Amino acid sequence: MTRLMAVEFFKLRKRMMTWILALLLVGLVVLLYSVLWNVSGRVATFGESGQFTGQDLRRALFLQTSVPFSLQVVGLFGTIFAMILAAGAVGSEYGWGTVRLMTSASSGRLQLIAAKLLVVCGLVAVAALLAVAVGLAFSSIITVSNGGSNLDFVTSSFIRDQAESFGRTLFVMAPYVTLAFAMAAIGRSTLAGVGTGIGVAFMEPLIGGLMRLGGNPWKEIPNYLINANSSVVLLQNKLPDVVRLGPSTPELADRHLNGTPEAMLILAAYSVVFVALAFFVYRTRDITA
Repeated sequence: MTRLMAVEFFKLRKRMMTWILALLLVGLVVLLYSVLWNVSGRVATFGESGQFTGQDLRRALFLQTSVPFSLQVVGLFGTIFAMILAAGAVGSEYGWGTVRLMTSASSGRLQLIAAKLLVVCGLVAVAALLAVAVGLAFSSIITVSNGGSNLDFVTSSFIRDQAESFGRTLFVMAPYVTLAFAMAAIGRSTLAGVGTGIGVAFMEPLIGGLMRLGGNPWKEIPNYLINANSSVVLLQNKLPDVVRLGPSTPELADRHLNGTPEAMLILAAYSVVFVALAFFVYRTRDITA
């Protein structure tokens, strides 16, 4: 496994796509910070009935909330980049015609696909850390330049909250990443994985909203889909509502969604099913033709 993981890491590290995706993620963090900071100086009030002010937005961009804000960008936009990376790690082998060579040279198909998945998960975690580091740096500049350099808020409980936020973000990304990974293995192409993953990510909220309007028995089905449960878990990240891009607590309460433990269990079940499906198909498929 160690040698297989080294090979997979070498391939992904040398691919231009990996670096482009990382740069896009970093660029999004910087762009959102820059745009929101500019907006905070130009707008007096905004939101429904003007419940937020420009000063509220500025305070939300300070160092104290930089980690959950950066992780929010990772959870929303980084998930798409992670799906592209995961699908490319599997599907590109078929496109390049190297799948037969790799499976015959490795100690087993399950070991090979497990190495691919582990390396993809590791790179996704590193990319999330990179986005957080960029967010911390950008927010530090904003905080210090505006007289908010006091770091008294950094306590053991604060650090623990940030670590938990990081874990939650990676956890909610897992079903989408494993879905793209599995569909690339089943469809034998990167496009199959990317198309399915992005399609589910964008269409599921729309379909879920229509189901809730349809009454029984449709209105309960969205509670067991990936997007709804991901929103429940991400809502636990401590982030001011003024910069929260997803649904707020009252909006989720109106939908009568699952609690956090149930949502995490459903997301874990999705991830396990997708991984098992990918492993089964990759192990039993005839690739000699």
